Amino acid sequence: MKDRFCLWYATCGCVGYLPFAPGTFASALTCVGLYLFPPIDNPFVIAFATLLGIICIGRVKDAEKDPGYIVIDEVIGMLVTTLGHSLSVGSLIKAFILFRAFDILKPYPIRKVERLPGAYGIIADDVLAAVFADLALFLWERLA
Repeated sequence: MKDRFCLWYATCGCVGYLPFAPGTFASALTCVGLYLFPPIDNPFVIAFATLLGIICIGRVKDAEKDPGYIVIDEVIGMLVTTLGHSLSVGSLIKAFILFRAFDILKPYPIRKVERLPGAYGIIADDVLAAVFADLALFLWERLA
């Protein structure tokens, strides 16, 4: 039962099994969730989601370094990116674009932390990409 829950959590209710761009879909669905349920934009919720993600990924991950079906890391990344920002449609779109760009391009040192072992590496690169995206979003909103 625990492993089924962990698989469900790590794949975000099976979003991770979508045949095309599951991480992008998970990020987009997180934006929708943030817009509809703003209380989830909370440091305690993010910390809990991250801890549960580390536990669950450790229970379901196979030999792959970062299997595509695990997308909870993208959800956590979007939550970190939007923390402290407006949850308006415009801000969420900017956050989505910036997070996906940093997550896909993985500039230094994001690619380096991806090499951490197991669940830590899977989540750490997305959290660091989110921190970069958060800072870029802050600048974008202040300078625009």
